[in-house]
Amino acid sequence: MKIIYSSLIFFIILGCASQQTKENKKNYEITDSVILKLNSTDSIQVNELRFKPKFSSTDLQKFMFNEYGKWNNSIESDRKEDILVWENIKLFDSSVELFTVAICGEDKKFKTIKVDGNQKYGRIFYCSAIVFNSKQIDCFQSSSELKDSLAEYFINGAKSVANKNKQFEKEISSK
Repeated sequence: MKIIYSSLIFFIILGCASQQTKENKKNYEITDSVILKLNSTDSIQVNELRFKPKFSSTDLQKFMFNEYGKWNNSIESDRKEDILVWENIKLFDSSVELFTVAICGEDKKFKTIKVDGNQKYGRIFYCSAIVFNSKQIDCFQSSSELKDSLAEYFINGAKSVANKNKQFEKEISSK
C-alpha cells in the first residue's frame, strides 16, 4: 500500500512539474534584426515581436484594425504585406501611456531539398509587432518591463480574430 501511495504522489508531482514547464514556455520571440529606413541616409535598428498566427500573417493587422480602426500610415517592406502603423494609441486600460505600433507579418514558401525526386518546401509564417512608447523608446528592448505584457496582448488579440474580415480586406486593398 505504501508503494502505491508513493507512486501516486510521485506521478502527481511529475505531472505538475511538466505542466509548469509547458506554461512557462514562451510562444514568441523578440529579434533585433529589423532595420527601418528613416530617410535615404538614416536608419534605425529595432526589436520586433514575432509569433505564429492562428490563420495568416495578417491576423495581428486584423486585430489592430478591429480595435483601433484604420492605421495612420503604411510602410512598404520586402515582406508580402506592408507594415501598418497606428500612432498615439492606448493599449492598456491601466495606463494613460500612448504608443506607436507597427504591425506586419510574413508568409513565404521556399524550396528546400528534393526527396525521391519531389521538391520539398519550407515556410516562414509569423505575425510581428514593433512598439514605441510616447518617448520613442523601443518597448521590446531586453530591459523593457512591458515586453511580456505587450507580447501577451498582441498574441491573444491575434488569436481572437476571424479568418475573414471583409472590412479590413476592403481597406487594405484600397490603400
